[in-house]
Amino acid sequence: MNLLREYFYKKYDLIDRNVATCRSRLLSAEQMSSDELFALNWKRRVELVDFCSQRIPFYIRKFDEIGFCSGDLKSEADFQKLPVLEKDEIRECADEIVCPDFSLGDLKASSTGGTTGLPLTTYSDPRVHLSSMSWRMLNWWGVDASDNSAYLYRVIPTGLRKMASDLVLFPTRRSYISAADMTVENLDVFYKKLKRTKPKYLVGYVGAIEEFANYMMKYDCELPSLAAIWTTSAPLPECKRVLYEKAFKCPVYTQYGSGEFYWIAAECKNQCGLHVASDVRHVEVVEGDQPVNGEGFGDLLVTDLLNYAFPLLRYRLGDRGRMLPEKCECGLPFPMMDYVKGRISDSIKFPDETSIPGEYWTTIFDDFTDVIRAFQVYQASDYSIEIRYEVYDGVDCCNAISVVEQGIGGKLRGRARLTFKNCEISSNDFGKLKFVISDVC
Repeated sequence: MNLLREYFYKKYDLIDRNVATCRSRLLSAEQMSSDELFALNWKRRVELVDFCSQRIPFYIRKFDEIGFCSGDLKSEADFQKLPVLEKDEIRECADEIVCPDFSLGDLKASSTGGTTGLPLTTYSDPRVHLSSMSWRMLNWWGVDASDNSAYLYRVIPTGLRKMASDLVLFPTRRSYISAADMTVENLDVFYKKLKRTKPKYLVGYVGAIEEFANYMMKYDCELPSLAAIWTTSAPLPECKRVLYEKAFKCPVYTQYGSGEFYWIAAECKNQCGLHVASDVRHVEVVEGDQPVNGEGFGDLLVTDLLNYAFPLLRYRLGDRGRMLPEKCECGLPFPMMDYVKGRISDSIKFPDETSIPGEYWTTIFDDFTDVIRAFQVYQASDYSIEIRYEVYDGVDCCNAISVVEQGIGGKLRGRARLTFKNCEISSNDFGKLKFVISDVC
């Protein structure tokens, strides 16, 4: 460990006494065998459920309704019988979910409007240092939290908050640009700053990364210091990864998380799926409330194994995904899950009350990453579907569109009119890119 890196972590240890403990546990889990890691995951689930059954009013009530008592959790099947936590329950019962040792005002809140526009607020446990989880993930990509970096986010620190952040991080330097204000002039300033600070990694919403990638290619810019791009807040279709790697000339990685749970799973350098951080998160795949066996897609349920202040147990996030049976050749012991390719709300619906889920739509151009630069699926209120796509300059897209049209047609089976439109695809929602848009209620 170089002196700068050593100073970075010792400084954080002094600021927050929980940092050293959290980092040590996270690094220890990486050295476990798969069996040892599963045993740790199960132990933490049992302890959390036991705590909830005795201390958390919401779960005491819910467990009582199904006749579950402390100590009844003996097997995976028992865990799968526990009630699923829905978003509306958090909105309505937050004061019952918080541990009696805290009040909601004591806890750091994380709020999101979600896909419905209804606000949802969850709370983190102050005894858990969340950033340590991202530090481990960065190491998988060959970079470190102590390295200089750049952030393209919707909300960025300014004023006194920025001064305080810079002071804590010094001499590590972080540069920021607002994803809501990525004009050419602001990108010019941002790029010139990055040439000076030489960031090792860049973090941003998929849409914001795309805006910067387009800028880099248009003006023949280069940032040779970059070793990794970290994309967040949206699926990363292969055509996007190819585009960003072309622009930044370094590997582009993705991770899976949410406002309720930071850092659920992440890629390693092999980019063959997501490693579930099963020492701190437990992930399940269900249809309704029933477990999905094998590699089938379903709704994702996540349990935070460390948050005892505001426990989220078997929480339905609203995303669709699946587990993978393969082990990665990188040697990490964590179980694998497929890339999260869509939200429950990304489904395209039809008048006969059937639907095609989002995990299909976000992969329709995966075989044509050298042809299709960007795409978006739009469904009008009359159920008709328009595939909007953008092609690389000078590339013939006729075969790609024909193949994709044939594939979608087989899925639709005449349930909706299908059209294709070659047009510019731009990011929306302040840098967050939405691949599926539907006006069907």
